[in-house]
Amino acid sequence: ARATIEPVSPGPGDVFRSGSPCLISWDTHRSDSTDSWRNATIYLMSGSNLNMSLVTTVVEHLDGTNMTSYDWPCPNVVPNADIYFYQFSNNGVSTGSTWTSRFTIASYSGNTTLPENSKQPGGAPIPWGVGHL
Repeated sequence: ARATIEPVSPGPGDVFRSGSPCLISWDTHRSDSTDSWRNATIYLMSGSNLNMSLVTTVVEHLDGTNMTSYDWPCPNVVPNADIYFYQFSNNGVSTGSTWTSRFTIASYSGNTTLPENSKQPGGAPIPWGVGHL
């Protein structure tokens, strides 16, 4: 079955604590697609919109056509800021990838900091920073 993946959550303003469940959800649209999304990978990312940085791989070999969500334990990251997003890729290639909005991974105790940058390099008012485990 051909399908496209449209990330639904997390979204703007969502905050998850390190060590707590992080729910990722998406809609599957079966029309107008040339991809099957039966070998999807979800990556936790950070960085600017045009210079994204891999934080860690969340799950590989996911059949994104038969499920619409995935739960995993949020990792302990630095910084604990609103700079993280997920990238959905199919068959190990970045062409056709889709992304969630940015969200926050807070510390185990719920503490957060402001993103390192308040605007994208091109001036768009989307805060960002580079996170790591």
